[in-house]
Amino acid sequence: MSSNPFSPQDYSSRKLFSVFDALILGLDTAVLRLNETVVDITEAEYHWEPLSEAERIEDIPMSAETKRVWRIFPVNGTYTYDYGDRRPEAPAFTTIAWIMNHIATTADMYLYCIRSGKPVGEERFWHDLTIYPNLREMRDYLFRTLQDTRDYLSLLEKQKDHDQLNKLTPAPWGEMRPAYLNLWGGVIEHALQHAMQIAVRKEQIRVKY
Repeated sequence: MSSNPFSPQDYSSRKLFSVFDALILGLDTAVLRLNETVVDITEAEYHWEPLSEAERIEDIPMSAETKRVWRIFPVNGTYTYDYGDRRPEAPAFTTIAWIMNHIATTADMYLYCIRSGKPVGEERFWHDLTIYPNLREMRDYLFRTLQDTRDYLSLLEKQKDHDQLNKLTPAPWGEMRPAYLNLWGGVIEHALQHAMQIAVRKEQIRVKY
């Protein structure tokens, strides 16, 4: 997916005739901003965290509710990630790897819930999703989930299926909401929000935190 809605080549031919076109524009913008943000990230920056190696070794086995950093890490030969309830005044630091995985897995699961009409836990679980260990594979997964969403929207647009767009579909936790809201909140807006967070992390790292 390489559309740039702000380039003359794009906006001279792109026309907005429907809500589908507007959602695709939002998705293309999210992809553009994400690509600008992650295109030059190094593998070291991808996993960077503000702990010494000794502190990191001590932190990894702690619970997600108490550890200082949320990261992607291996357990018994497969990769997993931290997630849990935190007090607002005591958030964990999240690595760029964690944030990229969060964007990708969230988009993946929201699209699944919209298409299947099933929330997480009825047929598919969060632990069923593959967690990729390196930057290249994670980047591919991230943009693949967004492309899958674009393909879904393009199909609805082709079919003029406004009923499906307004149909009540489950968010991952089971709340029934219009499909357009799940697409916007769980994929488009969520990607834009965390693209900004990655940009801040990258800047922190490059100015030595």
